[in-house]
Amino acid sequence: MRDGQEIDRIAGEMREHFRTAGQEHVFTFWDHLEAPARRRLLNQCEEIELELLGNLPSLDPCGAAAETGELLPAPCLRLEAEPENGTRAEARERGEELLAAGKVALLLVAGGRGSRLGWDGPKGCFPLAPLSGKSLFEIHAAKILRLRSTYGAPLPWYIMTSSATDEATRDYFERQDHFGLPPGDVLFMRQASQPVIDERGKLILEAPGSILRSPNGHGGCYSALRDSGAMADALARKIEHLFYFQVDNPLVNIADPVFAGLHDLSRSDMSLKVLKKTGPGEKLGVVATRDGRPEVIEYSDLPPDKAKLTDPGGELIFALGSIGIHLLRRDFIEELLAAPSALPLHQVKKRVLGIDEHGRELELEATQFESFVFDALPLTRRQLNLETRREREFAPAKNLKGVDSVETSRALLMDEHRRWLSSAGITARGELEIDPLAGISPDDLAEELAPWKGEVFEEALLISRGNDGGLSLDESPGEPGS
Repeated sequence: MRDGQEIDRIAGEMREHFRTAGQEHVFTFWDHLEAPARRRLLNQCEEIELELLGNLPSLDPCGAAAETGELLPAPCLRLEAEPENGTRAEARERGEELLAAGKVALLLVAGGRGSRLGWDGPKGCFPLAPLSGKSLFEIHAAKILRLRSTYGAPLPWYIMTSSATDEATRDYFERQDHFGLPPGDVLFMRQASQPVIDERGKLILEAPGSILRSPNGHGGCYSALRDSGAMADALARKIEHLFYFQVDNPLVNIADPVFAGLHDLSRSDMSLKVLKKTGPGEKLGVVATRDGRPEVIEYSDLPPDKAKLTDPGGELIFALGSIGIHLLRRDFIEELLAAPSALPLHQVKKRVLGIDEHGRELELEATQFESFVFDALPLTRRQLNLETRREREFAPAKNLKGVDSVETSRALLMDEHRRWLSSAGITARGELEIDPLAGISPDDLAEELAPWKGEVFEEALLISRGNDGGLSLDESPGEPGS
């Protein structure tokens, strides 16, 4: 614990550093702060890279790189029409071998709050399941439990939080007894933050003793893996691959064995699942190559003439978007972390709340700095893109209403489960939910659903696994989740 004299000494040195950098205003309210607030402010100052702020004029704007290099659509593997006895079967076999041997770990990005969902807390705690009201975290955890049971091996789960969600997320898992998962197999890692600056390049105070900062983007997962000890844990477990996914997508096929097998057999350093965009304006980054090197170009960075470019049949040339489902070779992540230069920082414009020199709250234009997980792509030796179908694997709940909303996410989830039942000869016309503990694929459920073949369910139907281990079909599950 630093005493008063030590705090004053450090504050004097720090103040001089910030004055030289043109940022001394962060100490405007120093004389009015109590000792705990002074310590917090100093801790924040110590974490800020003043060199970064000094180099801001040399940083390219977010889309500057889009004007250089030969840009072409990236190659992509399509297995939709592939018979199960071909490449798909070989990949599935290899992926299942990896899962059964405990060679795969999971990396979940869950640092966001649910404010756009009308939810006061981590987005992962939002009750998304249409009938049971299971949260996003609970849906993912149930899938993981099912996978552990299927393959008889651990499946460590590394969860990246942010400063805004870390404590609440940990508390939530504690209260829920980690949803039945071994606590030692669930590791939390808080991503770092970057300072936010105003239009003059000045740091912004959000309170008299607090500098405004924002999470450093999903690319922060690499350093978070290292700093949290998760990478050391993966090494100790002899993990070979990390499956990356995002918390707001309840349809994700976690640790998909076909995807894992293709990734491993192709010796890919980083593999992406992609799908056809609904149009040039859809907010998905596009997979492409620039001068032969793979990359993902954010939707806001792709020049309009490229975004709208079509082939003779009227199809978009740059049609495939990344949906935040990746596989990464552990060795590649270690090489990335050992590299002398970090991933590039992207400037993101946003309106934020801060205070002026009199302590009055104001709204202002600001710039946040983020790195993206796919910025590692140009550094790969081998890379794979696998096309999937939107209705099967992509139902993000980013908004309360409209596009990519809670409403559309639930609808897509129910439609997929309806297809599962249809393949078993069962018709479900009302609200529908299949608990992942009951099954995570049509094949997983087919044999147990056989007794209900030919049945037609007109009302809401919740399929879960009973205490006796058998399937339970509840035709009166109560009100849908909200």
